[in-house]
Amino acid sequence: MLPTLEEKLLNIQKDMTHLGSKALELNQQMLEILEQGAIADLKKLKPSSKREWLAQMAAIDTQVIHIFALYTPEARDLRQLIAFLKITNELDRIINSCRSFIRDFPYVLSKDIDKDSILEYAIPLQKSSLNAVKNAIALFETEDKEAVDVFYKAVVIEEGKSDEFYKIVEKSLFKKINKDIQFSNEYQGAMFALRRLEKIADRALSIANLMYYAKVGGEINQVNLPK
Repeated sequence: MLPTLEEKLLNIQKDMTHLGSKALELNQQMLEILEQGAIADLKKLKPSSKREWLAQMAAIDTQVIHIFALYTPEARDLRQLIAFLKITNELDRIINSCRSFIRDFPYVLSKDIDKDSILEYAIPLQKSSLNAVKNAIALFETEDKEAVDVFYKAVVIEEGKSDEFYKIVEKSLFKKINKDIQFSNEYQGAMFALRRLEKIADRALSIANLMYYAKVGGEINQVNLPK
């Protein structure tokens, strides 16, 4: 006897939550290291290997395709399946941004530049990115529409804060480049690394948009902020 559509969807939801929890845990570890100021410890973080990560993504995508082949999902279930197919890619982009930051930031801060001010920007930027990811992942297992609105609004707010933090970072580091032109490459490297954190929040918003579409409906690429 084939599992019911509901059982299949629950299995996918669990796998999505598991995948999202790995991205969330990695971002939490990054924030803790930044707050401790032990930047070299970023190199000790071990994200899932590319092969393992892609295998988990492929397993979810395969489950979704099987549902399309064996069942005839309607309306809300169909929206959720479409969202899950897209969200695996967004989670992959979050992990890739984390990998880039973990690789580049310790190298940048090993140079003779103003490390304290750069860390001062990095910590709130990563806090916003972490909160955006946390609230986006919470949408996976949220069915109540009021709760969906709450989590979605939280992601929108945190992504907006992340954008504003990064604009401040850019402005400040450009000033430092003008003042210490000999360190222009180093400060540009810092901007590039911090940009990875801002991108994490962007991807979290993309996930939230998709999950809002799945839970509430509307246009998949045009989700309006709930009032």
